[in-house]
Amino acid sequence: MNALNSIFSFRSFRSRLIVFLLGILIPVLGGIFYYVNRNNNEYTEETINSYLELGADVFDYTREQQALTLQAITNSLTGDFGFRTAYAAQDPATLFDAALNILDRSLDNADMLLIVDLDGRVVIDTETQGFDELEGSWRELIDAADASEDGRSDMIITIEGRPFQLIALPLYLPRQVAWIIGGFSLDGEFVNRVAETTVSEVSIIKLELSRQAAGSKPSVIVSTLIESNQTALAQQLVFEESQIAGLQRISFSTQDYASLLRRLYGEEGDALQVFAVIQRSYDENIENVVQFRSLLIQFYLLVLVISLLAVLLLARSITTPLSKLAAVVKKIEEGDYGRSVVVASRDEIGELADSVNSMARGLAEKEKVRDLLGKVVSHQIAEQLLNNPVELGGEERVATILFSDIRGFTSFCEGMPPKQVLKALNTVLSKISDIVESHQGVVDKYSGDAVMALFGVPIKGESDTANAMAAVLEIVAALKETDSRLSACVGINTGNVVAGNLGSSNRMNYSVIGDTVNLAARLESLTRLYNVSNIVSEASMNDAKDFVYRELDEVCVAGKSQSVRIYELICEKDKLTDRQAEEIRKFESALHCYRAQDWEQAETLFSELQGKCDNAQLCQVYLDRITNFRVKSPGQDWQGAFVFGSK
Repeated sequence: MNALNSIFSFRSFRSRLIVFLLGILIPVLGGIFYYVNRNNNEYTEETINSYLELGADVFDYTREQQALTLQAITNSLTGDFGFRTAYAAQDPATLFDAALNILDRSLDNADMLLIVDLDGRVVIDTETQGFDELEGSWRELIDAADASEDGRSDMIITIEGRPFQLIALPLYLPRQVAWIIGGFSLDGEFVNRVAETTVSEVSIIKLELSRQAAGSKPSVIVSTLIESNQTALAQQLVFEESQIAGLQRISFSTQDYASLLRRLYGEEGDALQVFAVIQRSYDENIENVVQFRSLLIQFYLLVLVISLLAVLLLARSITTPLSKLAAVVKKIEEGDYGRSVVVASRDEIGELADSVNSMARGLAEKEKVRDLLGKVVSHQIAEQLLNNPVELGGEERVATILFSDIRGFTSFCEGMPPKQVLKALNTVLSKISDIVESHQGVVDKYSGDAVMALFGVPIKGESDTANAMAAVLEIVAALKETDSRLSACVGINTGNVVAGNLGSSNRMNYSVIGDTVNLAARLESLTRLYNVSNIVSEASMNDAKDFVYRELDEVCVAGKSQSVRIYELICEKDKLTDRQAEEIRKFESALHCYRAQDWEQAETLFSELQGKCDNAQLCQVYLDRITNFRVKSPGQDWQGAFVFGSK
């Protein structure tokens, strides 16, 4: 029901009238157009079919007339005394000359003659095909003539790739002593003659059925079509018996043709079948139909235009004030709440205008609140507070917490006036905030030169932890570019938090609380001890696999009884250098010996690494611990975790 209402809802009365008009006219005019067009197409199909049937009859008639002429020519040999005498004398040379003389006098009605004895041995062959004894289709032709009552048979046989219409007749001296086979080629000259008579395209197609594999291989023997159209014809023709009797539509590159097949040789299932294809262009036969269709479309368009003009004039008095109202609402939608609409009428449209004006004033007040709130908290938190009930409480969510501090800021600001200190601080915090928000993070609060940012609340993303890692790398790089005396201290942790409105009923703040937040803050404070720009918890590292990390330590921070492994975020995987990879590998080896309480080997590895790496202080932390552990052993059950007693 809702979908139906959305379809038939309109934004203007003018649209409603236009749709109503079109809803009536289009089905009526469309039905008339369909009926007329269908009848015209059926008439065109019938006309083309009659043309093609006539063309096929002309093709058969031409072939039969030439076959009768060929029979007469062949019969003339059987009654020629000289020819009979030469055959009786077994004089092949005279027989060959006589046959060629007959072909010259045939006026192109005969193209070859072949004489074979009763055993099927070739006596003469004007085509000199090179076989001495009849076989295959040639033998079938003779066998058919021998089995017929009048001793005559005809067949189409391919000679050197060209189809020939052949006739076999007996030679009597006075009893039958041989067979005379005469034929004429169904070549380009023949199909051109038929094409000129029928004003159609004529082709002869050979269909060979493969015995080794299912399917057929049609090929064009001769055609009046261009070569590219011949290929398309062979590919598109359907030779099923149910399709042969009717018209087939063949698409060429420039136009479509109606095609009619006429079987010349073979039956369904035979290994060799030959077809004549008569074709006429649809375009040549539907010019009148297209012209009439064009006139009909023009008339329909004229009717639609006149009807639309009438509707527009009728609706103008109503739609003009509505259009003004819509324009003002559009401006309000774009944020211009100072607009108002003036409508003189006091009907429903006037009441609607008053409501729109009241709505604009309300939105202006709300926008002021939104703008002020957006400057105090992040845009996402502002939206959360404005779009949801404002009440104390929250919900458990999985989020990534980022704590960022500025190392060296106190000494950097030493001696500066307070206003200049505040300006420098706001510059740095603006950069950090922009970076956090560019990676879909939310700045929760500022505390001096420290920033707390959230990833995953209040809006959950697909890769919040990875976004946080990318933000860390960019924050570190941004502070280096700002001033060489400043550097970043960032702590990252991922886990369950409680997100919601905290505080009192009179004053509240949207934030997150929980052990995940506390650990992130502790990790940020540890960056100074290990002399690194960032420390990432194991949970965050596991949730962002596309980055390279170095394991720093396993620690129990103040206030926690369970140890966690901490890591330093190095870079993205595709940006890792060979030097960084080697340093990470050596540090892992030293850390392994340290946890195995192999103090001597661990001290050696850390000492070697201290002289080569950029973070000598990190190695010194472990060298100091090794010195203490040699005096006071951590015990055999020690797993490598270091416990911090204070924050």
